[in-house]
Amino acid sequence: MKWVNIKTGSDERYELWGDEKKLAGISFSTHTRIARVVSNVGKRLFFFEKKGILAHRTIIKNEYGIKMGEVEEEKNAAGMSHLELDGQHYYYTFNENNAGELKVYDGEMKKNILSCSFNAIAGGFAKTRSLLDTKFPSLLLVLCWYTFHAGEPVGSELAL
Repeated sequence: MKWVNIKTGSDERYELWGDEKKLAGISFSTHTRIARVVSNVGKRLFFFEKKGILAHRTIIKNEYGIKMGEVEEEKNAAGMSHLELDGQHYYYTFNENNAGELKVYDGEMKKNILSCSFNAIAGGFAKTRSLLDTKFPSLLLVLCWYTFHAGEPVGSELAL
């Protein structure tokens, strides 16, 4: 899978592609922290907010304001950052060796369950102090939500 930035007017738009077909689209309003997602799983609104002073994280909420998950950039001893979605814990690595690749691992850090290329959009991420200051956490959380709800088994590698 891969994220692609779509140039439009005032909104930021990205598309998730896999096997040469569009799987999902996400648009961000430039003045709010709201994302509109359209996919075969359905149409959803997600709200994102930043939290924390020392341990920075981004929270995702559904259209009803209920927390669905969060992303933290702080790395553990294995060089992985933490991700939680729907009460499940995962770890991820991003941009190892400047490849623009994301890998998500199970909660025990034993199995790679998801891979996605951010290479087409990663250039803008490298210019910031923290990935949490970019659209990366939003795209990561929407990617995981889509993948885990699109009927794909969580235990299988989903790199397309």
